[in-house]
Amino acid sequence: MVPMSTQAGGIHRVRGAYQRYLHTFTIACQLARLDLIRRYTATGLGLAWAILAPLGMAVVIGTVFSQLFGQKLAEFLPYLFMNLTLWAFFVGCVEGGAIAFLAAEGYIKQVANVSLATYPLRMTLAAFVLLALGLAAVAAIALLFGAPLNLAWLSLVPALVAWLLFGFAVASISAVLNTRVRDVEHLQTVVVQALFYATPVMYPPQMLIEHGLGWLLTINPLYHLMMLVRTPVIYGGVAPLEHFLATALVLAILLPAAWVVMRRARHAVVFWL
Repeated sequence: MVPMSTQAGGIHRVRGAYQRYLHTFTIACQLARLDLIRRYTATGLGLAWAILAPLGMAVVIGTVFSQLFGQKLAEFLPYLFMNLTLWAFFVGCVEGGAIAFLAAEGYIKQVANVSLATYPLRMTLAAFVLLALGLAAVAAIALLFGAPLNLAWLSLVPALVAWLLFGFAVASISAVLNTRVRDVEHLQTVVVQALFYATPVMYPPQMLIEHGLGWLLTINPLYHLMMLVRTPVIYGGVAPLEHFLATALVLAILLPAAWVVMRRARHAVVFWL
């Protein structure tokens, strides 16, 4: 039998860890809310810009590219709108992570009992709110153009959880790298731009396959993540298992990597700022 003192110690550690995580999440939510308020308070349409910006781009680009790719606008517009919304979340996590510690320099130097993970999580949550608003608009447009509404949409729950975890891992790694080496920002811009063209955001995935570049889809984590959301909303089905497995593999690599870099940087960040 396990001694009562050991059991009590285990429960105490679990409770302490839960309280720390809850404390981190609560502070990150408050900071993210303040970020969104500051960003949109002075605008006339407020958070509506989170929907109108990618929608306007999707309409303009979709009108041209639907002709180039021989796609019907009614089918291509929801596809493009969704891709641009998901891509905006990814870029928001990368760029938000890059300045996560720099923007919170005052907090980091003056408030010692706040977890370092709070600041990239802050950026991730703010981007996730915009993602949720954008996807709600995408879903409405997809339904308007005849997309089926069925039980497959329930698969969006694990899909969005995966996107949130992916965004947090990306923001955390970006935060540490950009704070440690400021030149990373310029390299990161090039990498993100290259990844944009290698990801089927503005064109159908079939185009890469037809040109013998299907391997780019296999190794591209964003493609698999996009398929988890795109398949139920646009096509009315659950994404194939391969996309869930690929996403799980990506998270199994990125989340521990983010934990390691954050742990190693927790005492050094204050000196890098």
